[in-house]
Amino acid sequence: TMTTHPSWRNQAKQLLRKFSDTYPNTPSRRTFENGEFLIHYIIESQIVFMTICDKSYPKGLAFQFLDTVHSQFMYENKRKIPTFDRPYAAQASFDMTLDKTRRQYFDPHSPENVKKMEDDIHAIHNIMVSNIQEVLKRGETLEKMSTLSQDLMHESKRFERSAKYMNFQVWLKQWGFYVGGGLFLLMVLYW
Repeated sequence: TMTTHPSWRNQAKQLLRKFSDTYPNTPSRRTFENGEFLIHYIIESQIVFMTICDKSYPKGLAFQFLDTVHSQFMYENKRKIPTFDRPYAAQASFDMTLDKTRRQYFDPHSPENVKKMEDDIHAIHNIMVSNIQEVLKRGETLEKMSTLSQDLMHESKRFERSAKYMNFQVWLKQWGFYVGGGLFLLMVLYW
């Protein structure tokens, strides 16, 4: 995670400046590749939480670390935030908590961290299953709508035929006697 290496700190500061310039359009979670390292960050409550990790460190675990740091920071400093007059104002009071959390997440292969990743994967799996079930339900609904629309189309064609037949019947009642009489006269005259 975060180190005291000067070049990494400078890169982190450059990113922070970039975030402040484009704040409303900056994604709330993102990862940047930087050579052999990855810089992960989250922005919550207008505060940037950032960590630098090896590429081999699991991305999900890095974001869990950042979420944990965010929760702990807000728990300890939520009321103090409006009084902060400079960046890193809470760093001195929060360093012990941050170091403890950093030690917890340092080894991605520790049983606790493997369990966290498994829980995260399980949660993602449950969300995906739920989404697939919703899509399948929508598919069933679409099939029903398709069947209903086909039935409606058949019924409308039947109605159209019935309406034409009824119109012909009405026409025959109105004009049938005259047409029939006229045809009879024509036949009599030509024979």
